Amino acid sequence: MEPNYWSRRRLSRRAAIRGGAMGAFGLAGAALIGCGSDDDPTPAPGGGGSSPTATATRDQAAENQAAEQAGILTPRVDTSGQAKAGGILPSSRTSDAESFDALGGTSFTSQFIARYAYPMLFEFIPGVVDAPTGAVQGQIVEDYEQADPTTLLLHLRRDVKWDEREPTSSRPLDAEDVVFSWNKFESASISRRSLANVQNPAAPIQSMTALDDHTVEVKTAFPYGPLLQALAYTRWLQIMPRESDGGFDPRADMRGAGPWMLTRYEPSVRYEFRKNPNYWKAGRPFLDGIDAPIISEYAQRLAQFRSENIYGGVVSQEDVVATKKDIPELDVFRGEFGTANYKLYFGLREGSPFRDERVRRAVSMLIDRDLIIETFNNTKEFEDEGWPVESRWHGIGIAAGYDAYWLDPQGTELGEGAAAFAYDPDEAESLLTAAGISGPLELPFSYIATPHYGTVFPRVGEAYRGMLQETGLLKLNLRQPDYQTEYLTGFYFGKGDFEGIAWGATTTFPVPVQHLNDYYHSAGARQKVAFGGDPTTVEGQVESDALIERAIQSLDFEETVSLVKDWQRQNALRMPDIPSPWPGAVPAFGLYWPWVKNIGTFRDYLEMPEQTAVTEWWLDR
Repeated sequence: MEPNYWSRRRLSRRAAIRGGAMGAFGLAGAALIGCGSDDDPTPAPGGGGSSPTATATRDQAAENQAAEQAGILTPRVDTSGQAKAGGILPSSRTSDAESFDALGGTSFTSQFIARYAYPMLFEFIPGVVDAPTGAVQGQIVEDYEQADPTTLLLHLRRDVKWDEREPTSSRPLDAEDVVFSWNKFESASISRRSLANVQNPAAPIQSMTALDDHTVEVKTAFPYGPLLQALAYTRWLQIMPRESDGGFDPRADMRGAGPWMLTRYEPSVRYEFRKNPNYWKAGRPFLDGIDAPIISEYAQRLAQFRSENIYGGVVSQEDVVATKKDIPELDVFRGEFGTANYKLYFGLREGSPFRDERVRRAVSMLIDRDLIIETFNNTKEFEDEGWPVESRWHGIGIAAGYDAYWLDPQGTELGEGAAAFAYDPDEAESLLTAAGISGPLELPFSYIATPHYGTVFPRVGEAYRGMLQETGLLKLNLRQPDYQTEYLTGFYFGKGDFEGIAWGATTTFPVPVQHLNDYYHSAGARQKVAFGGDPTTVEGQVESDALIERAIQSLDFEETVSLVKDWQRQNALRMPDIPSPWPGAVPAFGLYWPWVKNIGTFRDYLEMPEQTAVTEWWLDR
């Protein structure tokens, strides 16, 4: 991309959407289907939140009234009383999974596919009409008790059975399956450093022990406030049968106890899921199954949607208005502000200019956040057409969807740290000069070009590169590492051991302090803020670690929120990485065929749609 790309872009689009256009409404956060996964970050037709009482829920009656008046948004109505069982949902995926192994897979795509079949100890309670709050309930856990601050006792349901096919043959799930799954997670999961204390002293869980066939004891190394949410998080501890150790190959097949069975898989062609007759929730799912062809090209996915061969959730924000005009009968649902906080992050090898916070801050001030929002969320067209548009900027470490925790970078609560978010090339040049940098700073700029993070993700990376080079202060040499062999190991889990700047996706978490612990603590599993995990390599990191530790160990919600806000004020000027306003800074619009019922009513929380929301959908064609 040439440096004048964004200069030309500004001539045809508004340079800013500041002031009154910036929404400050108390909206719940959104789970985005596919954030950090293999799917486009298209909004689920519901919304998300962060934790119980962590977000303010949108007034659904007001939204429905506005929808009826404007004739744009579809009112959310529970049609379960008229539900008809049966039918195959026509869906899609954008790529293959490297493996179906929920606990030993080598990338996050494994967990996203595995969650169709494998159950969780807990689940997030879906919203019905209103957005979910982030509260949890037992899934295969029937009851639980906190015996002491570091001991949790889980009592399992007795009516959960594994897949009827061999080798599980409808065997009842028991406590040994849970212990087996924990032990495998602890030793093999790509996320083990986030949860297993033996792998990382900043992670909470020390052990899981079967006390009898239906009781599991969970021991933690320290009091851990979001423990139940952690056990409901599908990227972490999904429960697999003991037979997956030698009885069948979990990389190539699944034998679960969730709502769906994988009945067919053709690499690069299609996934086929069918209703699990052993599923313990009576009468669910309504659907008989899901067919998901693998379609990596957006244009083809859009064409298939228009032909009714995909139910919805694939239309980019740039095409929503035109598609709705062409097909007026489509349902339109608005999501929520996002809980994913994608980032530009820095190589921190010895001698890196990014060990100096002035340089990091300068890079942040070369980003026109409003222009990114407008370009990739199509906000001007929506506004011109009378659609209800709201926008925010994600804060340092805290996405805009986490209402209770989020400090608005355009407000006053961040103090002087808010200046680091402003688009100010002149101040950026002054900061670089003060750091001893004269002339263009030449660096590698890296991101993946494959569709693992969706088809929009590489376009945003291209836009950032052009924007950062526009003033001539930076010269960025493009590198596009292989996702599996280079990006994950060298960048995502690289602990700053690379050169230049990288554009990357991040995982969402049930509670934002988990995100801080994983991405911003020097011992975090996904941290990119301290070289090699040494907090002394970057000034201010020792103090940052201490605040995160206090917040993650607090069992008091209000105290946790206060500590997280203190952390944001402490780190805004440091700018350890640069939060991106895409995705999730604007509640996105999703288009769906109206013959899928309850799709806007049962609102998923944080990446569990196949287990909570989709089981309530039904077809009326």
